[in-house]
Amino acid sequence: MSTPQPERRLAVRSSRPDPVRWLTVMVVFSHRTIRWSLTRRTMLWIIGLVAGFWALAMIGSGYGFWATKKIMSFGRLQKETQEQQEQLRSSLDQAQALETEVATLRQQHTELLKLLDPKAPAAPPLPAPPGQAAPSTAAPSTATPPPGVRDRLSRLKQDLDYTAKQAAVVRARMEPVLRAWAHTPSIPPTAGYLSSGFGVRVNPFSRSNEAGDGLLGYHTGIDISNALDTPIQATADGEVEEAGWMDRYGWGVRIRHNGEQETLYAHMNHLNVRTGQKVSRGDILGSMGRSGNATGVHLHYEVRLNGKPTNPQPYLRLQRQWVRALGKSS
Repeated sequence: MSTPQPERRLAVRSSRPDPVRWLTVMVVFSHRTIRWSLTRRTMLWIIGLVAGFWALAMIGSGYGFWATKKIMSFGRLQKETQEQQEQLRSSLDQAQALETEVATLRQQHTELLKLLDPKAPAAPPLPAPPGQAAPSTAAPSTATPPPGVRDRLSRLKQDLDYTAKQAAVVRARMEPVLRAWAHTPSIPPTAGYLSSGFGVRVNPFSRSNEAGDGLLGYHTGIDISNALDTPIQATADGEVEEAGWMDRYGWGVRIRHNGEQETLYAHMNHLNVRTGQKVSRGDILGSMGRSGNATGVHLHYEVRLNGKPTNPQPYLRLQRQWVRALGKSS
């Protein structure tokens, strides 16, 4: 006769899942038990929020790293601007040197003509090149031309024609560049990183946007952020038409560059110029601040064409592009 086996009890009890409670978390203390029950929808919301915050944190840290890499010191910016201006002036000096050489060759040509034909009328004296004495107007020698003068005259005439053409090419290339360069905004107004672009954006002030109210507003310039009192420079030659308090713009400066273009520098901390003052590219207008309607320290920079704001970003690279174009063509 077989001995009956004792009944075994399972340590794990299975049960049908609760359609409402999807996950239960229990914390057991010696004197108390805490229990949370979460539904499937609540878990999905929690997972979504965690993923969203993680994505925002990654984007924010990435932008912060990019912004830090974009920041440069104002001294470095001014050094770069001065180097570009020296390159432009060097091209102008080359054109001036060619013109001086042409004047010298023309004077030699006249003297050789007098040697060949003493009875020819004297040419009018040429104006003295910058930094040189006026050419001599003494009567040419009436001696018989030495052998080889006519060959020398022919070679000189060829050199003269070639040099004159080269000078004309350089001058034709430089004149429009210099006219545009002097009075066109063409360099960054300050050092820093772009914190807000031109055009439609989320309005940081519900009732004090540059143009219109509401959640979305139209940003009429660009914002460049950096440390307090970072210097701000004029981006082209011109005349200060307004310098002082400008309501929502705070302390600011407005410069007229030509009949069509003007620039505006806003939210400044200090001003170094006054109304009616003539300024040149690179002159310090003041320092960066957060006056007026500003959420932080930055410069609000505008370029206006015929009174209407236009995107300033293409103007920040103009001088660099001109220098590069001159280097390729020289």
